Amino acid sequence: MPMRQFSHTVTVDDTAARVGTGDLEVLATPRLIAWCERAAFDVCRASVEGDRTTVGTYVKFEHVKGSPVGAEVLVQCAEPISDGRRLVCFVSVTDAQGEDLGHGELHRAVVDAERFMSKCQRIA
Repeated sequence: MPMRQFSHTVTVDDTAARVGTGDLEVLATPRLIAWCERAAFDVCRASVEGDRTTVGTYVKFEHVKGSPVGAEVLVQCAEPISDGRRLVCFVSVTDAQGEDLGHGELHRAVVDAERFMSKCQRIA
């Protein structure tokens, strides 16, 4: 399965201590998931046309190893599998040495951007 790769360097702002999800100076799981979501969004762009876009709907992710400030993190995202309304991307995350940091599955719904936003405006 073809994979696209995205690279990030862990900064102090990416740590669990800074994000507020822990007290250690290691990559926060929510930040890592956000990087995976961004990768899935970028990869899915080629699968939608016109006024359509994708929105995240489901994340299943296992973060298996910590990463210190300064570490390079590589997010690999597979081309999406489509069921017509939903795109499913599988991601794997490694460090610069190729060691597994995490892996998971992200789902994105294909939506009409204007219609989606009009529904959001009614709620607000």
